[in-house]
Amino acid sequence: MRIAVTGSNGKLGRAACHRLVAGGHRVTGFDIHAPVYGDDTVRLDCGDFGAVIGALSGVDTVARRFDAVLHLAGIPKPGATSDEEAFRVNVLGTYNVFSAAARLGIGRVVWASSETILGLPFADPPAYAPVDEDHPLRPNWSYALGKLVGETMAAEFARWHPDSAIVSLRFSNVYSGGDYAALGAIQADPASRKWNLWSYIDVDDAAEACALALQAPVRGHLPLIIAAADTLAAAPSRALMAAHFPDVPLAEGLTGEAALLSSARAAATIGFVPRVSWRDRVGTGSAG
Repeated sequence: MRIAVTGSNGKLGRAACHRLVAGGHRVTGFDIHAPVYGDDTVRLDCGDFGAVIGALSGVDTVARRFDAVLHLAGIPKPGATSDEEAFRVNVLGTYNVFSAAARLGIGRVVWASSETILGLPFADPPAYAPVDEDHPLRPNWSYALGKLVGETMAAEFARWHPDSAIVSLRFSNVYSGGDYAALGAIQADPASRKWNLWSYIDVDDAAEACALALQAPVRGHLPLIIAAADTLAAAPSRALMAAHFPDVPLAEGLTGEAALLSSARAAATIGFVPRVSWRDRVGTGSAG
């Protein structure tokens, strides 16, 4: 496949491009921070609709036609900028990519939605755990509200174009490299991380989810939670929930340190199974 990747210079963008190239795809990266010289990435501001439709219609010497778009550009997390800017940049950029892809006949878009739409920071406890895609959507931040608007747009664009597919990957907190240095503090004080049910996803697994979603035989809008198979807390999940969310109903099959955000639907629909644990990055015991 010929795949356009927006936000290709970001944490997940770099990993996703590497995974896609390793899988034999032809990848063109687009990023607002691309330098004019010395890099293979094409400069693109996804907030400019004309620039987006121009880029996705073909770039001299790089690509003439795309089969799919992986949209990772935008403000990557709550609190990185003002609320207004996070909402505006993410919603407008996502609209521009969806609209340009539809107008150009690019029938597959995979994009970075977020776990935040599920109710983070869970000041109100989740309705049940593990949380899955049937859980009520409760955006509590402007960032999360923007992601919910993005998923609403995805559903409508997919309805307008029944032969297309838009996959909304609700990534948990993406971890790579130095991010794992925070594990000791989290495991010493689990309450500090209850805001997202101690969830995370390793960047390599997140990149694998992108690759699988770009190739899966699906149609319409498909929202999927993408999270690691365990938690960051190095403690039994039932004990964590009993200590911090004692009234939340738990699935009978919840055992050990199993994740409290479920990727089961991603396994069933695109074949995604998280393989990387924090233990693979820092050792087999606790991080403390």
